[in-house]
Amino acid sequence: MNENVKSKIELFAENRKRIHEAFKWDWDMMSVVAGLVFTGADKTADIDRMKECEKILEKKKSAFSVFRGNDKLILISKMAIADDAENYLDKVIAVYDKISAGKIFADSFLLLGAVVIVDQNKDDDADSIITKYKEIIKRMSKIHPIITDSIDIPMAVMLAMSDKDIDYIISETEEGYEYMKKNFKSYSNPTQSLSHVLALTDGNMIDKCNKVMQIYYMLKERGAKYGREYEFASLGSLIDIDMDMGELADEIVEADNLLASYKGFGAWSMDRSTRLMFAAVITAEVFEPDTHTLNCSVLGSSLAIVIAEEIMIMMVVMMCTNNNAST
Repeated sequence: MNENVKSKIELFAENRKRIHEAFKWDWDMMSVVAGLVFTGADKTADIDRMKECEKILEKKKSAFSVFRGNDKLILISKMAIADDAENYLDKVIAVYDKISAGKIFADSFLLLGAVVIVDQNKDDDADSIITKYKEIIKRMSKIHPIITDSIDIPMAVMLAMSDKDIDYIISETEEGYEYMKKNFKSYSNPTQSLSHVLALTDGNMIDKCNKVMQIYYMLKERGAKYGREYEFASLGSLIDIDMDMGELADEIVEADNLLASYKGFGAWSMDRSTRLMFAAVITAEVFEPDTHTLNCSVLGSSLAIVIAEEIMIMMVVMMCTNNNAST
């Protein structure tokens, strides 16, 4: 096992543990993702700093704000690794106010879209990015009105930050979607999300789709079946890695096995498909080629956050459904 991957996994597990112990009342999935934020920055979670950032957030936003909902731990983790925590939050608030203008209800996926823009230091270009994003999401919704929903917002924002024009983006995503649907017929939403991820990367779309399938089946051969629901799109963050796909699959499986040995990542805490996604994201951070504006680690981490958000929403819906059924 690559020593850098091993070190990253160990740091990730330690960060999740620290955050979970300090913020016991928050969703555990968000302590995992917050741990990923620190790990991506090669830092050990600074709980004192996080507590300071939490106070800043509480002064800026009410208890009922989307900023203090499911994504609170993500926000204060990103604030904690920023040079100026309050300035970072102010930027996210300013971009969120712009991207959510005209919306009646708060939306955590819009908040994540604002975070993506700030993380890429594109807040000065927020107006043009948001205009482009709105056109992209509008055209996506027109082509796929049933399967296009809030989860597509952060990806549409990432696509809007690329240099590709809207016509090319829509054409490429549709090419990828139609091609992948031939192999994954019952997974329209995840396949659409994957096509958005692949459109962010360079190269021929069909070649990229084939590489994703190669990685997927190599993992499956090793007894590690990658999730074809929420997690599926994160496979797109692996395709720019320049190494033998068999070796890459081995590294991901070994990372997954090591991660499973830590509390909070075992079978009682997390299903394997979700854990495998985190193992793949960590592996991508180590082997990524640092040659893209939106590199693999940023893409992978952003995807993990978006996927965790959708998992959390589904958990809340299931809890509400179960509670209603029992009354």
